[in-house]
Amino acid sequence: MVRRTYAAPVAAELRPPELARLVDYAERPRTGDWSLRSALVRYAESRPQQVSDVLELVRRIDSALAPHTKLLAREGPRVWAAVVDPGALVPGPDALPIELLRVMAILDELADALARWAQDRTGERPDDAVETAVRTVRARLDELGVEREERMRPPPRRGRGA
Repeated sequence: MVRRTYAAPVAAELRPPELARLVDYAERPRTGDWSLRSALVRYAESRPQQVSDVLELVRRIDSALAPHTKLLAREGPRVWAAVVDPGALVPGPDALPIELLRVMAILDELADALARWAQDRTGERPDDAVETAVRTVRARLDELGVEREERMRPPPRRGRGA
């Protein structure tokens, strides 16, 4: 099965600015100019599996959100209003992107915690925050029916002289 990979929307084109910042959660600079991805590189020194788990969730979200980029660009203010209203129930085709954005907010908070730790590693490690976020986001993505990545295995190596 061939899986298409979609790029996330360009956050600078989105309105309101809060929506643009959330969509850019993995790359947006935070404390000490650390992004989620750069802080994960530092965190991977001692917790590579947890970093792999977080990055898998980021890719799942990016892939599921990509088909909705036109909606975000066209109706950003309406979408954002639904995202921040915890009581808003959005039926129909807009439900998935709104729920994905709500899930992204969990990883956005985790990114803040990881950036603070990466900037000053004398404090407590964010291990509990990482484990809680991974567990929560994975469960929510599964509930939403967001596909898991299929692991691509390298082709078998051919023996010499055969």
